[in-house]
Amino acid sequence: MRPALWAEIHRLHEIEKLSNRAIARRLHASRDTVAAALKLHDPPRQSRPPRPSILEPFKPQIRHLIEKTPELSAVRVLEEISKNGYTGRLTVLRDYLREIRPSRSRVYQEVDYAPAQAMQVDWGYCGTVRVVDVLRKVWAFVAVLCYSRLIYIEFKLSQSKETFYRCVVRALEFFKGCPHSIIVDNLKPAVLEGSGRLARFHPEFEALCAYYSRMKPLACERADPETKGVVEAGVRYVKRNALAGREDELNTIEDYERLAAYWPEKVANVRIHDTTGERPIDRFEKERALLRPLPALRYDTDDSVLVVCNSHARVCFDTNRYSVPPEFARKHLVLRANDHCVWVLHGGTEIARHRRCYQKRQIIVDPQHRQAALARGKRSPAREIEARFDELGPEAKAFRIELLKSPLKPIVHLRRILDLVRLYGKTEVLSAIARALEYRTCDASYVKNLIDQGRRRRQLPSPTPLCPERQELIEEVQIEEPDPSIYDRLLTEGE
Repeated sequence: MRPALWAEIHRLHEIEKLSNRAIARRLHASRDTVAAALKLHDPPRQSRPPRPSILEPFKPQIRHLIEKTPELSAVRVLEEISKNGYTGRLTVLRDYLREIRPSRSRVYQEVDYAPAQAMQVDWGYCGTVRVVDVLRKVWAFVAVLCYSRLIYIEFKLSQSKETFYRCVVRALEFFKGCPHSIIVDNLKPAVLEGSGRLARFHPEFEALCAYYSRMKPLACERADPETKGVVEAGVRYVKRNALAGREDELNTIEDYERLAAYWPEKVANVRIHDTTGERPIDRFEKERALLRPLPALRYDTDDSVLVVCNSHARVCFDTNRYSVPPEFARKHLVLRANDHCVWVLHGGTEIARHRRCYQKRQIIVDPQHRQAALARGKRSPAREIEARFDELGPEAKAFRIELLKSPLKPIVHLRRILDLVRLYGKTEVLSAIARALEYRTCDASYVKNLIDQGRRRRQLPSPTPLCPERQELIEEVQIEEPDPSIYDRLLTEGE
């Protein structure tokens, strides 16, 4: 029954005092309708069937997306359902998401920041990615300028101290300036112990902050993430907008790096921010001039490790082994590394460079190093020892030729005599070799006996050979050829 019909029936009954039959005849209605209207004291409410929402055909897909990824943003949901033909507005979708999304109990405290006052940084876990045959965790480094909300992101396979410092430096270079302070969580690369005002910062982190226009490091109180709520919201935004729903697209770390290069510029920094109501890139123009200038040279954030090269001419870093030229085996070296490269130095000179490997327990070999090692052999080649022995003089070469005629192992005796040269000096050993040739006794032990006899006749002490626990410590020392005759003269002069 229409409200207008109900009102007219009551008017005819109460004002004109017509009977039910007369009212029905005048209004061309049945007497039952008139009787039913007179029983109603209030006008009837006209119920219309609800209009179908433009979102109705897509609600099953939306519920499935939210059940799978509850933190999925409305923008990402809109992107997915638009592929299937949705042409409605974002506000309709947001209203529906408020109905079906699980409630959030966490509330953040909002703090106002002045332009260029602070930057907040933090890590966010992003799952795993396969690097060849190894699964590695992926971490998102997020830096946000607190006033403009301009965001910078990187995806890394490590949260190491040097990686964190490199990310901070690149974030400052992205912002083209330094804020007055940097706010961090209780990260080990930044805070050694304590929290908040009682935090004791890492000396290297303090050095980095001092280098970049004396930024003031600030640490959050323990269990108080609201202190850095800007970057907390930034990390959530990265997970929900940049990563959510892209599982099929992000298969390698290179895919993450391409997303980090494109997403801030094309999406995050040009959107209307919910809190400020402006685009971050527009608000950034207001604080760009207030940022402190960057230093001319970038801060050194490379990994730097002292290593000992093993007998296979390999140095170990992050469980992987990298090759170096074989002549540096068993020597102390300096290994430096960044996100993409590993290089090895000796005496300040670069001797090897490799692409950094993020697998585990791999051996990375430069083909030139392999060829050099094969040319040298596992030990010093016999011809190299023979050449070193012949360089002592013609007596040594004649001694070697006679040694070849004997049933002895020549290379063993040549090595022993070369060791005698290091101990007694070239002159004294050549004299003993010449006498051994006179007696036609070519043997290393005989040469040593001749040396000892001569020193006893001259009443000279025998030198004590060095027996180090680690031979490579001696092999690295470069000294001139010894000349024991200097000490002989000092003893015989008697002054």
